[in-house]
Amino acid sequence: MRSRIRRLLVSHIKEYSNRYFWLFMAFVMGVSAGAFTVNGLSILQSEELMHYFQGFLQLMDKQKLNSNEVFVLSLQNNAKIVILLWVLGVTIIGIPFIFLLIIVKGFVVGFTSGFIIKILGFKGAIFNLFAILPKEFVIIPCIIALGVNGINFSLNIIKSKSIKQILKDNLKVDFLSYSMTTIIFSILIVTGLLIEAYIVPVFIRIITPIMNT
Repeated sequence: MRSRIRRLLVSHIKEYSNRYFWLFMAFVMGVSAGAFTVNGLSILQSEELMHYFQGFLQLMDKQKLNSNEVFVLSLQNNAKIVILLWVLGVTIIGIPFIFLLIIVKGFVVGFTSGFIIKILGFKGAIFNLFAILPKEFVIIPCIIALGVNGINFSLNIIKSKSIKQILKDNLKVDFLSYSMTTIIFSILIVTGLLIEAYIVPVFIRIITPIMNT
């Protein structure tokens, strides 16, 4: 079963490799823009963000984080992204906005990681490795895959407008497949959120003493 899923996934990526490539480039563009924005922050803005981050590290060092609250909050935030991607996929004009959403996601990751490295240097790179990368390693590919899924269905709608009645039944089947694929990747995203809520805090508590030295 697992090998079959792997084969289907590899086949899907190969078939739509160009769309995966362009969405990945959109994500990279967002990351680059986010990292570049860090350098444009004023001294006052940098100091405010630095105090906020240092306060977070001190809080992690002294108090135990409520993992359940972190999970629920992250679930709510990512559910909005998934639902928005799904909605954009069922609209003809949704494709440009899917790219925009991926760029924004990349911007957030790039800005967060870039700022932490800017204020902590090598220690910031270590923090990113243990606190940010584990969850994003799961979530980002799923978000990109959902983006490709949305683009595919949106293009199917455009084709059905052209071929009209012939593809109506096929479009219904495609809609069910589209929705099921969204559910599957949503479950995978939940895996990333579980890592963020229950595993990452352990890593942070381990490396926090290093960050504060």
